[in-house]
Amino acid sequence: MNSAMFRNITLAAAIVLAVSACGGGTGGTGSGDSGGSGSSGVSYGTVTDFGSIIVNGAHIDDSSPSISVTLDDNPGAGTHGGLKKGMVVRVSGNFSGNTGTATSIEFRDNVEGPVCNQPSTSNGITTLRVLGQTVIVDATTIVENGPINQNNFVEVSGLPDDQERIIASFIEGKTQQTAVIEVKGRIDAVNATTFTINNLVVNYVPGVIDNSIPGSQLAVGQFVEVKGTVFACNSPVAGTDTLTATRVELERQGAGAIPGGNRAEIEGFITVVNAGGFMIGNQQVATTGNTRFLPEDFSAANLVVGAKVEAEGTFANGVLTAAKISFRQNVKLESRVATVSSSSFTLVGLPGITISTNSTTDFNGVTVAPNVQLRVRGIEGPNNSVLALRIDDRGNSTDVFVQGAVDTVSNPNITVLGVAVDTTPIFQFEDVNDIGIPRATFFGLVQRGTLVKIKGRLSGNAVVWEEAEFED
Repeated sequence: MNSAMFRNITLAAAIVLAVSACGGGTGGTGSGDSGGSGSSGVSYGTVTDFGSIIVNGAHIDDSSPSISVTLDDNPGAGTHGGLKKGMVVRVSGNFSGNTGTATSIEFRDNVEGPVCNQPSTSNGITTLRVLGQTVIVDATTIVENGPINQNNFVEVSGLPDDQERIIASFIEGKTQQTAVIEVKGRIDAVNATTFTINNLVVNYVPGVIDNSIPGSQLAVGQFVEVKGTVFACNSPVAGTDTLTATRVELERQGAGAIPGGNRAEIEGFITVVNAGGFMIGNQQVATTGNTRFLPEDFSAANLVVGAKVEAEGTFANGVLTAAKISFRQNVKLESRVATVSSSSFTLVGLPGITISTNSTTDFNGVTVAPNVQLRVRGIEGPNNSVLALRIDDRGNSTDVFVQGAVDTVSNPNITVLGVAVDTTPIFQFEDVNDIGIPRATFFGLVQRGTLVKIKGRLSGNAVVWEEAEFED
């Protein structure tokens, strides 16, 4: 396993999430899905792997020496221009199917500065506050130069959710000497000497306002980048941080402007559902009767605030008209078949999970019948249902496991897809690299929405749980 991409924190139990974003998988661009073969356009999302650079499931060639790679407006250098797994990037280039050729790649962090609170876990969510911005971290967030504690300096990259929290996919520890104190966000309130971005109060004078801001007048709703030098955590009000600005300028929000007629792939959390479709951040996405939803049984009715999706289509008049929308989640199950109906079945030891099949299910030659040992890969639906994408016969194996997003956790108990597991008998815990970790470390990291696999073996119709590990 490789901690290649940050799993989204599940924000609502009823959210229907979907397909894996593995390179070359169904989360990538399919032929004819967005703008036709060889279309120029933009892919905005998380770097999940290299070889080429893999973003939104597409393998994008970044080997040409003419490619412009920038890291927060600074020229990139070294392998892949200094890009790292977990960084959220905007790739411009030409795309065809699941491949592309980049002409430019831009990385822009969300915030860089001091951690203003002691990292804490509450209701299954681990949070940091960095310059007044709430940052959510889980076990699959890629962390370099950690651990991260209060007063450490960090650079954070991630996707904002509907509550303007940063769902971090990449965090790098910095020293105060190397950190660039900066934050990007929407102005919530402003007066002649201060403005706020979430829980950050920014002190400013007119001379620091860049001419990119019309009339040098700050206004509520502007998305800006603020650089500063003097900061204070928990000042003047507890939970509110301050920064003295040295420069304030307009900043690209999300994927930013995309020329009309170009194709685009945008990853993010749904922030608004409206009459025109929905919004990812500030980007309006329209659906039509021809929009394809993955999984195939899903529809516009499954678009809800907080769901993480990838929308692919073409731009016109600032609107992305989606040819395809992919929901994201990984579910894997294994056990012996307990019950079977015409289009669904259940597994021994995994009570409450109903596995359905349809025309998209790859049975791989398997006949689903009682007592057959099966491995199922699928997509989580509502009420602990799973749509099977692939089913494999596991012969005489007695293995049992459940992989999915955590519903609830309270050491030693953890619930995944409605399956409640008491981990007291488990002595083997592993991180995403299959390296053993202590129980305390596992439960210090796991939270609601974290992707985990819990493994055991069948003893009659009971499960003896033996191992718990993080997945990516």
